[in-house]
Amino acid sequence: MSIAITSDDKYLFTSDSQENGHVKQFLVSDGQMINDYGTTFEDNGIRSITTTLDNKYLFVGSNEGHLKQICLERREVVHDYGKIHDDGIVCLETTRDSKWLISGSHDGHVKRISVENRQVDKDFGQVCENEIMKMKVTADGEKLFVGDIEGQLKLISSRDGELIKLLGEADYDRITGIVITADQKLLLTSSIYGQLKQWNYGDNTFVRNHGSISNQISSLCL
Repeated sequence: MSIAITSDDKYLFTSDSQENGHVKQFLVSDGQMINDYGTTFEDNGIRSITTTLDNKYLFVGSNEGHLKQICLERREVVHDYGKIHDDGIVCLETTRDSKWLISGSHDGHVKRISVENRQVDKDFGQVCENEIMKMKVTADGEKLFVGDIEGQLKLISSRDGELIKLLGEADYDRITGIVITADQKLLLTSSIYGQLKQWNYGDNTFVRNHGSISNQISSLCL
C-alpha cells in the first residue's frame, strides 16, 4: 500500500497494490473516508501515489508503468498518460512549484513530466543500475536524490538527469527513506534493516551513523 497527504495536512490518500486497486481519500482530522475513486487501473495494481504541493492533483502510478492524474477538486481522473515506463512506477515526486512530476521505475529509469502540458518532458534514462526505492526532490527543485535497492545514493540534476554526486553506499541494503529537514541543513536516510544515517545537506557529506534504531524502517517523514 502507498500513502500520500496533501501539503495542508487536510487529506490522506491510500492505494491498493492488488489488481483493480482502489485509491481512497480520508480526512486527516477524524480519519473519515470521504471518497473512493474506485478501480484506477483495470487488472493492474497501484505502486505509488503523490499529490502536488498546490493540492490540485493526485498522481497514481501502476505496477506496469502506467500513470494517471486525478483532479482533487473534481474527484475524478482528468488525464491518462498511458504506459510511460517499461516497468512499475515505484516512486513519484513533485517539485514545490507543482510544475514537474518526477517518476522512477523498477528498472532504474527516471522521467520528468510537465504537470501543465501533461506529457513527458525529459527522459533521464537509466539513472540506477538497480531498482529505485526512494527519491527526494530538493527544495529548489533543481536536484533529485535517488536511492536504490542496493543502498546506493545519488544526487542528480532534475533538469537533465546528469549525475552531480555519487554519495556511495548510504546503507547496507535497500534505502527505504530520504528526508530533508525544514531548515535544509540535514539529510537523513534509512534502510530496510533499521539503519538511520545523517548527512550534511549543504555539501552532501556523511555526518553520523545512528546505527540500527529499529528492526526495520519502512519509511521516513518530516
